[in-house]
Amino acid sequence: MSTWRHEVVSIASAARVGLQDPAAPVPAAADGHGLTAREREVLGHLVAGRSYAEIARALVISEKTVGVHVSNLLRKTGTSSRVEVASWARRSGAVAG
Repeated sequence: MSTWRHEVVSIASAARVGLQDPAAPVPAAADGHGLTAREREVLGHLVAGRSYAEIARALVISEKTVGVHVSNLLRKTGTSSRVEVASWARRSGAVAG
């Protein structure tokens, strides 16, 4: 271990400060999912593998609005992609199937 790293570890230990990464926060969606009705609709379409354009046409909204809903879904579920949020939806029971 380098000298500076040893010093940092030593000081942190003396101050009782942990150096490990913080635990990931529990997504707000874990408490009843916290999704709006429209977000659940968009989520159902994502699980079905539909594009933003297809979702927009089906829900009679703009693609930009679909993007906003998807961003909200990612934030609320703690996921970082459409694929992850669709997988989360299946695991959590947020959508049927």
